[in-house]
Amino acid sequence: METALLLLRKIGMRSSYAGFNYLACAVALVFEHQEYLRKVTKNLYVMVGKEYGVSNVCVEAAIRTLITSYWNQNEDKILAPILGYPLFEKPTSSEFISILADFLRDHPDFGEQAKTY
Repeated sequence: METALLLLRKIGMRSSYAGFNYLACAVALVFEHQEYLRKVTKNLYVMVGKEYGVSNVCVEAAIRTLITSYWNQNEDKILAPILGYPLFEKPTSSEFISILADFLRDHPDFGEQAKTY
């Protein structure tokens, strides 16, 4: 989960939102087990909720709020250069989680590189 936290900080996500840690946990889980993307609300958010002692509804709302706030402030100005391709509209929560998990899969050395910044 440390690498997911580093990635969120690198793209400019604000850790003051409750959804920050939930999103990092969700990205880490999807990174390890991609099948969580099949039933995000009923599987992934439930697992994240168990980790933090909250409901899946709470996890979903907090992640959605974080992503919406991030997108309203940055659109893809920060994200596109890191990913290497533009995002033309705000991704859904599951798309955002998938994008970040895929980025970590495609850049296995990201955690070590990010620590040097």
